[in-house]
Amino acid sequence: MRRLLCAPVLLSLLCTGAPQAGFPEWRGSNLRLYGLWEATPIIAVGNVKNVTEFGQQMVDHLPSPVSQDLHKLYWCQGDFDSIATIKGTLNAKKKYVWASVNPGCKLFYGDVADYSKRVTRVWFLREEGQFLRPTFDGGTAYFYGLFTKWDDAPALAPRQRLGVLLLTPQANSDSLASFADDIWGIADVACSLLAKAECVQRIRALARLGDPSLRVAACEYLKAQQKESCEFP
Repeated sequence: MRRLLCAPVLLSLLCTGAPQAGFPEWRGSNLRLYGLWEATPIIAVGNVKNVTEFGQQMVDHLPSPVSQDLHKLYWCQGDFDSIATIKGTLNAKKKYVWASVNPGCKLFYGDVADYSKRVTRVWFLREEGQFLRPTFDGGTAYFYGLFTKWDDAPALAPRQRLGVLLLTPQANSDSLASFADDIWGIADVACSLLAKAECVQRIRALARLGDPSLRVAACEYLKAQQKESCEFP
């Protein structure tokens, strides 16, 4: 989610590609979880609070993956309440600012019940001038949510704690079969946080939980991504 200068209050004016006065640059992408993780300079556990509108902006076009028929951005801001930093250096005093092609200052789209269950939120962040920003405003998630509270997870260093949570099915999904569908992206992130030996051991344990689809997915992942057997030595 590039635009020429135009006053934020003059919503009838159409901007082009360079950033508009008062607004950051909108960025979009369709990266999946591990690609988003790699592209993100700051990753932190926390929540966005005190959300308010920041303004509206008219644009002539937006980059992919947004439809070229959309010409208005709705900007919002909030305070980032940090719990733990996983990657990079976080300045949580900066306002978190993002934009959507939809009004309402939403931080997610989808099932409200599922959103409310994801009580631990791992945010994909970057700094842009005076603002704290999502890695991308559109096309990817602002955060990855977990069902387990951060304080209820094993008392480990933040990176290792998150790695363990990511390889805990009940912290991610409602069923083992559902977890199996997502294991490749999740495991890539988890293995970047854990020592290889621990990561491999935990994925081997997943294969023994009794779900056929999870066994297949876990074993295929180990063979393809880690060059390891599914069997314990």
